[in-house]
Amino acid sequence: MTRSIRLPRPATLATTGLAAVALTLSMSACSSNSDDAADSASAASDQAVTATADASAHTTADTDDNAAVPDGFTLVEVPDYDISVAVPSDWDTLTSADTSDTELVGRIAQALDDSEEEVIADLEDTPLTSVDTASDSDVAPYLVLGRIDGEGALPSEDQMRSLAEDDEDADITGYEETTSGSGADAAILTVTASEDGTQYYVSALAVSDGDDAYYASVIVADSEEQLKEISDAMLASL
Repeated sequence: MTRSIRLPRPATLATTGLAAVALTLSMSACSSNSDDAADSASAASDQAVTATADASAHTTADTDDNAAVPDGFTLVEVPDYDISVAVPSDWDTLTSADTSDTELVGRIAQALDDSEEEVIADLEDTPLTSVDTASDSDVAPYLVLGRIDGEGALPSEDQMRSLAEDDEDADITGYEETTSGSGADAAILTVTASEDGTQYYVSALAVSDGDDAYYASVIVADSEEQLKEISDAMLASL
């Protein structure tokens, strides 16, 4: 059975064809694009990235020699996967280690136009959420990360393109097969979308984690430059 991942998103995304990106990252031909897709994801992992994190906190400025973290970014530990990922330093970031921080959860919930309960529940499938809670944009920039198990090492190009190709308000602007900072196979789909006069930019990022699993991330930004900067930093850290 194909498993889907529900991703937190601004309310504006939920009504567009990009809900396929924002609500599912199973990226298989039989994947569900239902707004209610929320099956549980596996927490097992055989592989860790080369980036390291401080044991006493989930964010750190200390990096491994193999981890590329540009200025303005911080490595955040994702305890569920035993990896560290680069996120913007001035964003609010939530992992399963922070659920008791009610102020943090509240800020993220407000920025995503979601409830605090839903934000915490989403961590089961996407245990990293990072949001520009200070943004005054109609669509607050944010990113989420999950892992897909049992669906192969990477989704195909057709599977990734299907996430947005049927939306008349979304234009696929690029697809690239590349490698991550650790040398893993990776693929990136970029999309420009608009709703009610608001334009925003999305990338769907997949990075192989062995022969039958991959990390999957959705990044939403308010400019092409910001989207590329964040996508490049995340990819380099994985």
